[in-house]
Amino acid sequence: MYKKFIPEVFVGVDISKSRLDVCILPTNQCLSFSNNTEGCARLAELIGQEKSPLVVIEATGGYEIPVSAELVSKGLPTAVVNPKRVRDFARALGRLAKTDSIDAYVLARFAQDLKPEVRLMPGESEQFIRELVTRRQQLVALRTAEKNRLDKAVSKQVRKSIQTMVDTIDAQIREIDKKTDDEIKGNPILHEKSILIQSVPGVGSHTSRMILAALPELGTLGPKQISSLVGVAPFNRDSGTLRGKRMISGGRKNVRNLLYMAALVATRFNHVIRAFYQRLRDSGKKPKVALVACMRKLIIILNAMVKNKRPFSYSSVDF
Repeated sequence: MYKKFIPEVFVGVDISKSRLDVCILPTNQCLSFSNNTEGCARLAELIGQEKSPLVVIEATGGYEIPVSAELVSKGLPTAVVNPKRVRDFARALGRLAKTDSIDAYVLARFAQDLKPEVRLMPGESEQFIRELVTRRQQLVALRTAEKNRLDKAVSKQVRKSIQTMVDTIDAQIREIDKKTDDEIKGNPILHEKSILIQSVPGVGSHTSRMILAALPELGTLGPKQISSLVGVAPFNRDSGTLRGKRMISGGRKNVRNLLYMAALVATRFNHVIRAFYQRLRDSGKKPKVALVACMRKLIIILNAMVKNKRPFSYSSVDF
């Protein structure tokens, strides 16, 4: 999953809708390109002339995908990082101002000082599934908004209009689910993962789709790493003799939200998770604390199953 190398040149690329601002260290060269096919190709050509470059880009809700895809296709090591980490790093540097050129410099410094791990970019099939899952989330949010309006509407004509919209959204969600399932079935690796994931009582097809789209690292990391990546690993808050309350932080919220619902179901229908949850409650843990622990246990089980290519079995749960 990871490509290890020793970079010598560090490139920060700040992405906006129409422009790519670039900073190259240690030469401190600053450039700008149009954010289009030609601009991405020129950027890749320029970076390709550097010796052992490491490129860092922020995840910007989709604008980073064409740029990172172009760079990776040219064999250029590219890390897509969490914007919050970069902003915190900028504050640590004392860079409180925020412009495109400053952001590009901070990204280059982030690459130089922290050297984030380079992960393989998803293939065409994986990217298509990710876009379908994202679109489904958008439609669900729209449906919720329309249903809230339906509750407040009085006029028959308005209620009919809202209900028509809800029915249309429902139809689109069903269509997206079918397309996603067809795409997964057409990919042998993802299809195998999907079968393994859904073999766990409490984990359904929707959770499986989201995990495949948003957590491609499943099965490649250790238990502590995968828990931290999702955001269900508690962090210590101790100082001197003070022992603070451990809390979860960061991670991938969309996956964590789904795990919450899956763990909630599993505490009723999965004997392993139910027994684990009850043991924690009997020891005095609060319900939500015990449920988060079940989420962590569930993702660790899923990770081990995918890693070992072994479906869930009550008699063999020894992870």
